[in-house]
Amino acid sequence: MKRKRNLLYIGLPLAAVGMALAEKPNLKESERPKANIVHIMVDDLGWQDIASHKIDGQPIYETPHLDRLTKNGRRFTAAYAPSPVCAPSRVSFLRGQYPVHTGVYSVTGGQLPRAHRKEVRMIPPYYFYGLPVEEPMIPEVLKRAGYVSGHVGKWHAGGKYRGYPFPVNQGFDFGFIEEKGGPLFYNDPELWKPQNAHKNSFNGSWQPIHRPKDRLSDFATHNPKDRFQLDQDDRPYDHPTELAIGFIRKNKGKAFFLNFCPLYVHGPFATRDRKRLKLYCKKMGIPFPTHPGSLNSGKKGHTNPYYASMVDSVDWSIGKVIDYLEKTDDPRNPGSKLIDNTYLIVDSDNGGYSGSHHEPITDNSPLLGGKMNNYEGGLRIPFIVRGPEVEANSRCATPINLIDLFPTFMEIAGLKHDPALELDGCNILPLIQGKSSRVINHAGRERESIFWFYPMESHMAVTMRKGDWKLINNLGVGFGGKLGPELFRIRNNDGSTGDLSENKNLADEFPQIRDQMLAELNQFLKTSGVSLPYRNPGHPSISEREKAALPTVVELGSKEDQVWVKLETGGNKAKIIAAKLLYTMNPKPFDTTGGQREEWFPAPAEIKKDRVEAWMPPGATHAVFCLRDSQNFILLSEPLPTFQEVPFGSVQSSELLQHGYAYKPGLHALMKMATKALVSAKRKGERIGVLTTAINSARRQLEHEAFSTKNMCDTIRSLRNAIRHQKGARDSSHPLINRFPTEPLF
Repeated sequence: MKRKRNLLYIGLPLAAVGMALAEKPNLKESERPKANIVHIMVDDLGWQDIASHKIDGQPIYETPHLDRLTKNGRRFTAAYAPSPVCAPSRVSFLRGQYPVHTGVYSVTGGQLPRAHRKEVRMIPPYYFYGLPVEEPMIPEVLKRAGYVSGHVGKWHAGGKYRGYPFPVNQGFDFGFIEEKGGPLFYNDPELWKPQNAHKNSFNGSWQPIHRPKDRLSDFATHNPKDRFQLDQDDRPYDHPTELAIGFIRKNKGKAFFLNFCPLYVHGPFATRDRKRLKLYCKKMGIPFPTHPGSLNSGKKGHTNPYYASMVDSVDWSIGKVIDYLEKTDDPRNPGSKLIDNTYLIVDSDNGGYSGSHHEPITDNSPLLGGKMNNYEGGLRIPFIVRGPEVEANSRCATPINLIDLFPTFMEIAGLKHDPALELDGCNILPLIQGKSSRVINHAGRERESIFWFYPMESHMAVTMRKGDWKLINNLGVGFGGKLGPELFRIRNNDGSTGDLSENKNLADEFPQIRDQMLAELNQFLKTSGVSLPYRNPGHPSISEREKAALPTVVELGSKEDQVWVKLETGGNKAKIIAAKLLYTMNPKPFDTTGGQREEWFPAPAEIKKDRVEAWMPPGATHAVFCLRDSQNFILLSEPLPTFQEVPFGSVQSSELLQHGYAYKPGLHALMKMATKALVSAKRKGERIGVLTTAINSARRQLEHEAFSTKNMCDTIRSLRNAIRHQKGARDSSHPLINRFPTEPLF
């Protein structure tokens, strides 16, 4: 249809063309080119960091481009991130699921479950780092509608080992990622050809200032040899921005999806823009810094000129993308600009980082808290959208979540709801276009509740927003030392703004609402099957009786690939009710004191009378037993003997991961995936012989209590290959599904 429509313009007189263009808005939906999607997710941008959004005092930050976007689009005043921190929010957005279903709860996944501070009452549960490659992301689904997709900037959806899977492993046609300590990676050398090649020689504009020697020595200049050479507006060169525009330039003749993730305004809080730093020092009444150390003026509010300059810079970056869309002709829609058929969305991955022990950062007032807690300051985010049928300078107060963008993008692309995707998000295109004020779920009913699960030490809590009310159940540490449920009225009955500052806890005043919401929240957690925090055996509040009952390890042993831990039993000792072997394939020596940042993987363990046994997976370098007793305490054994030493840098991470999860947890997860593939294949009328044989073999293996390492590995490999054969290989150079178990540890 698109081809036929374009042919109509060939050879037409000018008047006829003008008539055709005038009638363009009346074209049938099926005749219109599919709308482009540009999603810009800023890192750590707070709800009150945009000048046009400021509701508490005069704006300090200058954000003219975001303000222009607000005037030309629709602003959502109650938009939320899926999590108060980066990684789980980004994974949840790309997957369309809550963190409880992606299995990614925070930033440093795959760590040993232990308390890093004695005063912490509870220990966070184990969780994975990054999304397994078999889980479909937005670009993989948009391919069904013919979209070409690109990712530029922060990724944070892959594992620690070199960021795998990369964007190109998850459906993106082009991927450039730039992470703290991570790789520079882009798979299309033709996309970006800078006149000055040296600008393209390393990780863009953020990586070099991650650990600046001096915040006052690395300002960009007009020197042509400066890889951050200032432009005519005295703006430092920004490689990711140019790559984002380059992707649009190359693919403007197609329906495209761009996921542009600037690394500002995340720390380190520094800038290469001396001119803007000087400007904000003047606006804030702060002397220009004379040393690179922390800035603490003692003033409240927006008092960090470095951060202000970063906000200014990311606004300029977004402005360059907007300008390109507004000035560039649309090849698929003659007579129009790209902006006319593009949904442009700007949001943030979590609330603003309001401060640290080093220096003030930003000010989320009137919201309480900031990044890393479940109060409004940590969860509420800016959300602006411009696009077809979007009313200019309009706003919507209906609560939405970034998980809603997955089904919304499907709707934009003309794709029907797919139950196999198991999306938690809802299509909010009617809200974006002002055709509704309600969010309707896949069952056709109005969504009433939004959930958060953030079981980390900074604010160990589960949270729920339902209508006008918000409930926070503090599980362990509590923000500000708070424990138990807190109930806030975020919106009044008449729709006006309520207690955004979350100053008044109404839990005791409205016990019925509190208990109803607690019951719904607990049911959500139960059906999600998540692990809740465990008790810390080192906490000062533990009674002497409980201490005496803690299981005691009396022996660690191994024979070939079998390992065990022997426990003291009898008397008043608590029973071990759950156990796992946690292992790593990290080539570094094991650190028994401060721990390591490598990723640990679970393997099954068998509880016997006085000992716990397990089989060391192939390729494992270190392992510990993780035990939970009947008092809900978590205990870690001493490290088991090293089975394999691998010289650092001698083996690629993908090779180290090839044999990971060689036992039952992974096989269970593969079986689930294989069953889905079988159902899909039957529906399509495809041959299923190979997959059926592999499933039956795996089922026999699972039912067999005694198993060998070789048999389990062979079974997993066969089933994995069968799934790959049935679904088509995603990445033939890497084994499918390395981190597949997403069920809780215990």
